[in-house]
Amino acid sequence: MMQLHDAMIMRVRELLSGFSPRIYSCDESKAWPETKDFEMIFQKDAAFELGGGNKASVNLTCVTDNTELFAEGRKSVLGRDASEVRTLPNYEICVYGRDLQEIQGDVSYARICEVLVKGEADAELTLKLLQDVDFVKFHVYGKGFMMRTSGQSEREPVRVAKKALRDGITFERMGDAFISHYKKNPNVLAVRVSFITADAFDYEELAKEAKKTVEIRNSLSKIQKGLPTECSVCDIREICNEVTGLRELHFGKKERREKDPAG
Repeated sequence: MMQLHDAMIMRVRELLSGFSPRIYSCDESKAWPETKDFEMIFQKDAAFELGGGNKASVNLTCVTDNTELFAEGRKSVLGRDASEVRTLPNYEICVYGRDLQEIQGDVSYARICEVLVKGEADAELTLKLLQDVDFVKFHVYGKGFMMRTSGQSEREPVRVAKKALRDGITFERMGDAFISHYKKNPNVLAVRVSFITADAFDYEELAKEAKKTVEIRNSLSKIQKGLPTECSVCDIREICNEVTGLRELHFGKKERREKDPAG
């Protein structure tokens, strides 16, 4: 049961509905090379920044175990009928707006990863899966692609090196790199990575959705530790009422404690 992000996924698709992406099937042989650790790129070596300075910058990872919801996204994004959707690859990259080779200066930027996973039944396992999937971003070290990201913030500015552009870096190849990391998790069944630089995109609304993923993860952490089951005094009641599935996980934890006080 992994419905925690389903409503968010649908809202994000609405934000993207007015744009036509370039779409690439994942090819890990084309993945952009990575360094072993975080690479510092100094200003003098940078071509531009994605989401730097006063530009918008958002990263959002949405997780679902709803196969139909994921497939519906493929149909809406790719403009295919239902029979074609069944034959499409499970791993793909979408680029909305200018690609890296087309950008001349700092731009607003967003990265969205929609991930289809095997469902987990309780708060502890769900929290671990959400963390494992979201924290992939801390392990992707694209050469000349310096991401500054945080587990408690929706921002993710990126500094792109001049040399990386000369060597042929693209969002498609960075998407291949991201997907190669997701594939290491046996619970991940499919991934869609979207990179957005379109000027007209509503980055502010996307940032609001991204903040909810942090709130959901923090709420699951609190549920694990034990929360009051009287809603009027519970400090996560607002997000619990808003997010489908969170209440069930909360009270499922209570039921297990009653059956096994040691758990």
